[in-house]
Amino acid sequence: MKSALMLILPTVALCLTSPLSAQDFDLQLDHTNIRTADLERSAAFYLDVLQLEELETPWGKNPSVRFFSLGGNRQLHIAQVGGIGARPDKVLHLAFSVEDFDGFLKYLREAGIEYANFAGDSSSPEIRPDGVRQVYFQDPDGNWIEVNDAKY
Repeated sequence: MKSALMLILPTVALCLTSPLSAQDFDLQLDHTNIRTADLERSAAFYLDVLQLEELETPWGKNPSVRFFSLGGNRQLHIAQVGGIGARPDKVLHLAFSVEDFDGFLKYLREAGIEYANFAGDSSSPEIRPDGVRQVYFQDPDGNWIEVNDAKY
């Protein structure tokens, strides 16, 4: 028993002081992927309504995926899949910030995009405790999108 303990203790001590537990990885968001039942319809929404820039995919023209720039090196990938059933919950959403929040709300109204606060009230934006205003709306597949004025 004593010899087994003498073998285990150094291993446990090594694990507890391992540099793996103290590394700083500096994770950065690369991309997020959402699904669609109709890639052309969703791509048109992200191009025309949200005015995202389309990017080349590593596979060239691919009939089942489209890439869009989210600024910097961040991307949105939209993949066509079959069998999309229930719509996502509002808690799961993409979030964007805009400088001219009121102008963006006017733009959404003019584009016929219905939006509301988190509770579903379209009469006024959500106002977080830190004063950030936000609204939510859905893309053609029901994916939730938040737009706020957090950075401005």
